[in-house]
Amino acid sequence: MEQAMQQPREPVVTGRTLRYRPLNLARWIIWSLTVLVMLVLPLIFTGGFAITLMSQMGIMIIFALSYNMLLGQTGMLSFGHAVYSGLGAFIAVHVLNMVGAGKVWLPVSMLPLVGGLAGAFFGVIFGYVTTKKSGTTFAMITMGIGEMVFASSLMFPEFFGGEGGISTNRVVGDPFLGITFGPGRQVYYLIAAWCLLSMVAMYAWTQTPLGRIANAVRDNPSGSSSSATTPSACATWC
Repeated sequence: MEQAMQQPREPVVTGRTLRYRPLNLARWIIWSLTVLVMLVLPLIFTGGFAITLMSQMGIMIIFALSYNMLLGQTGMLSFGHAVYSGLGAFIAVHVLNMVGAGKVWLPVSMLPLVGGLAGAFFGVIFGYVTTKKSGTTFAMITMGIGEMVFASSLMFPEFFGGEGGISTNRVVGDPFLGITFGPGRQVYYLIAAWCLLSMVAMYAWTQTPLGRIANAVRDNPSGSSSSATTPSACATWC
């Protein structure tokens, strides 16, 4: 009788709280203006020198932002950051020459990605050694690695090309939609596209847990060393 009088219990339904995140209008305006400026600049400054200068500016923007990830986000002063950029550039040139010789098939537009991955590869190798120390010791080790690579440039002319460097030709392969990367403006837009992608990727990285750990290594090295993630491992991936 008591069992018949008992009412079956209904399962408790718990709903998730919907949180409204307001649209960051200022951020969208800044990114939109950045894209607009990159698109319009070569239409205003049409000279060959201006196009070349803006192309070099795009390359240096990537270099400066990547250095900011190490110094600004992680707080580690490095004097050998150009090593990773330079070695990545040499790898990209060698791959371009292989593409021109028909040994490798790769679109010219993907060469910046090859250089970036090569630079990251050397960064992990050298970073594993340099990040064992911090502060002034870390800075001196990075300077030593930079000098070591500089000395190697004269010891291995097959790879570095000696004092004259390596010559190449960027107009290789079949044109895609009429794009041969012969004119300087086409090269500029290629650099601008990869520059924008790099900017977005590096900004997104700062919002990840690894980016926050890098800030902790910068602000409180002793406190972050007691956590599960070591500062050296975090700095290596930065």
